[in-house]
Amino acid sequence: MGFLISLALGWKWPGWLARLFGWVVPVLVALAAAGATIALIYHKGESAGRTKAEVQAERAHAKTVAVARTDERHAQATVDAIGKRVATEDEQTSILVQTKIREMHDALDATPGTLAGNPRSAAPFDAGGVRDHLNALVVDADRSADAADAER
Repeated sequence: MGFLISLALGWKWPGWLARLFGWVVPVLVALAAAGATIALIYHKGESAGRTKAEVQAERAHAKTVAVARTDERHAQATVDAIGKRVATEDEQTSILVQTKIREMHDALDATPGTLAGNPRSAAPFDAGGVRDHLNALVVDADRSADAADAER
């Protein structure tokens, strides 16, 4: 091969140089081909690895988002249930308080007052009966509060 090159260029090369050149060129071409093949394989592997890692990251992100959405829905359902229960408890408490106030007003209205025209003359007043009635109302309110605490 070295001989053909020297003929083509018209140069007279020493024999050892022509043999060396004839031997080095094929080796360099083979090394370049092997290097290009290795670089191609490395690049393809790197691209495939990056793609695989991106897909795995996307799947993990989607799974995390799905779990977060589920937790969010459960939390909202819990908040809604607590809100409904509190509203019901508030309504029942308001009704109970209004009823007890009305009963107290009725009990006070039912007590005998002063005689007409004489503010100092008081009709006989049953303090014990009013006290017993008010104590019964307090006991009833306590019982209702204990029942509401037991439901919680």
